[in-house]
Amino acid sequence: MTHRLVFLLLGLLAAVCLPAGDALAGCTTRERIQLRNEGVPPMEIDRLCGGLQQRPPSLPPMAPLPQQQIQRPRFATQCMTTAGPCPMAVAMLVGSACACYTPWGALPGVAQ
Repeated sequence: MTHRLVFLLLGLLAAVCLPAGDALAGCTTRERIQLRNEGVPPMEIDRLCGGLQQRPPSLPPMAPLPQQQIQRPRFATQCMTTAGPCPMAVAMLVGSACACYTPWGALPGVAQ
C-alpha cells in the first residue's frame, strides 16, 4: 500500500471512531507536514486537524518582518587610473582592482 492510501485509511478510521470534530484534532506540526506532503489541500488539513494551530497565550504574536531590498552587485564599465580611464574588457565589481594596458606597460587602477 502506498503511504497516501495508508494515511487516508487512518484518517477515515479516526473520523469514524472519534466524535465529530475530534478526528485528528490538535494535529502536530509533523502530522500537518505529512498531510501536506501527501498532497492534501491546506483547507482539508485545517478541517481534519480542527482548524488552525493556536499559539500558546504566553507568546505575543509575531511582528511582520520588514521587507528587505536585495541589492544587486554593481558592475564597472571602466577602469580609472592616474593616466585616465580605459574600457573594461571583463566585467568586474565596482571598486575592484583593475589595470589599463598601454604601450608603456600596465597602469593599475580601480573599477568604476
